[in-house]
Amino acid sequence: VVLAAERGEEATVLAWLDGGGRVDATFEYTFGCGSRASGMTLLMVAMACGHAELAEALLRRGADVSLQTNRGDTALILAASNGREKLVELALRHGAEIDQLDSNGCAALVGAACCGKERVVDTLIRHGAEIDLQDSTGSTALMSAAFFGHPAVVRRLLRAGADAARSASGKTALQWAKEEGHAECLRALEEHSSTAAEAE
Repeated sequence: VVLAAERGEEATVLAWLDGGGRVDATFEYTFGCGSRASGMTLLMVAMACGHAELAEALLRRGADVSLQTNRGDTALILAASNGREKLVELALRHGAEIDQLDSNGCAALVGAACCGKERVVDTLIRHGAEIDLQDSTGSTALMSAAFFGHPAVVRRLLRAGADAARSASGKTALQWAKEEGHAECLRALEEHSSTAAEAE
């Protein structure tokens, strides 16, 4: 049934539920990158893989959007990290907590920023995600976007008021971008810094 959820095969998944399967049953799951998680639900698989119709069907059957895997992933965090904009909206409509943290202290916004998912970052900001929320290492979404080299996300976060002066491990987003050699991110942060200085 997990493979059926991965493929978005709604009829197969619903037939499994009709045969006595639990909507919030949990499974071991291996992601495409090879990492493994336990405690994955069918809703999480549908959200991560981008199957909106299946996710909606599972939610109608009572799937719990707030459950977490052993790594602390939620359906929302998985949708956000995989760039599933429509599914992020769906999870939020069904009561997903926008700033819920995984076991690394990362919320959906940090996950989307790390992975360069600009439209999801936009969606989360629009829905009120805490923009400067720090993970367990002290990093924010802005620092993560700068570290991983996502200039469009860096610009979007800066426009939304992200704190460019905040630091983790003694480094600001600008220093992370410089250290990692991400020239576009560095340019965006330097432009923001000079504009802010002129405004003072």
